Amino acid sequence: MSKKNTTTINWNEVDAVLESEYNYVDSPEVTSGMFKKMTIMYPDEKKKINIRLKNSTIDFLKKHNKHYQSTINAILDAYVENQLKNVRS
Repeated sequence: MSKKNTTTINWNEVDAVLESEYNYVDSPEVTSGMFKKMTIMYPDEKKKINIRLKNSTIDFLKKHNKHYQSTINAILDAYVENQLKNVRS
């Protein structure tokens, strides 16, 4: 996994900005060369499984994120990445 940005974004403030007020100064000009270098990245296919988790774990994840299943997947991905790092070390 790549290093994630930990900055908290207030999406209500972002949504309140009118498009006419956008600042594109730091945005690069899009060129045809950029499109030649682009690749489409598809997410890994997912396999449907059934697992048993403690009620308290599910309650916690649901309380903190409506996309709790994606959160479980991210937790498992982070665990696998960490284990692979330890194996390579």
